[in-house]
Amino acid sequence: MRLSATMPWLVALVLLLSLGGCNRPRFGTPQDAYTSFHRLVKRGELQQAWGALSKPTQDALAKRAQVVGEASGGEEKPEPMALFFANVPPPPDVTEVSLVREEGDVATVLVRAGESSHEVRMVREPSGWKVDLSASLQP
Repeated sequence: MRLSATMPWLVALVLLLSLGGCNRPRFGTPQDAYTSFHRLVKRGELQQAWGALSKPTQDALAKRAQVVGEASGGEEKPEPMALFFANVPPPPDVTEVSLVREEGDVATVLVRAGESSHEVRMVREPSGWKVDLSASLQP
């Protein structure tokens, strides 16, 4: 009898735990992460899109913003996120995101938009896959 009295609580606990992550963005694969990033940029949800960029990308953009601020003699104090997204045109509609290769915590996805395509480097961080543009941001 004691086991049957606790059974409803166990079922409720299992259901509660399984529903806990339903509203989180899907970053299970590099393709999912890129697709989520693209969707966020298209919607203008730039704070969330910033969070989908890798830490090295964010650091490189922060350094670039610092250089811009220093070049202005301290008159300008650009915010890295605003500086980055202000210079990015609205992305074209993506028709396909496919995995080219994945080796450990680094992957490359092929992004097709209409007739054009390009490869994007993705890195796995503790919070999931992130878009890594750090190599293209080097001077």
